[in-house]
Amino acid sequence: MKSYEKSDSFMKKKGRIKVDTEYQVETEKTETETQISLKEDEICMNEESIQLCKDEKEMLMEKLKKLKEKEQDLAPTRLNTGGR
Repeated sequence: MKSYEKSDSFMKKKGRIKVDTEYQVETEKTETETQISLKEDEICMNEESIQLCKDEKEMLMEKLKKLKEKEQDLAPTRLNTGGR
């Protein structure tokens, strides 16, 4: 094999390695971007879930407040009727 043939063969291999490496990097980059997007979606869903829990807690706190007020309204009545 002549030196220019060796050089040509080497350049082709080098070119293929570069293309393969570029493909691998691009593939990993795309996979990483996809994972980031999935994590962002997961965070958003968790934030929505947290907000839903906070809203439900607020409604329950309001309900408890009203029940306590009702209990206070009934307390004097119970004393006047002998506990009935």
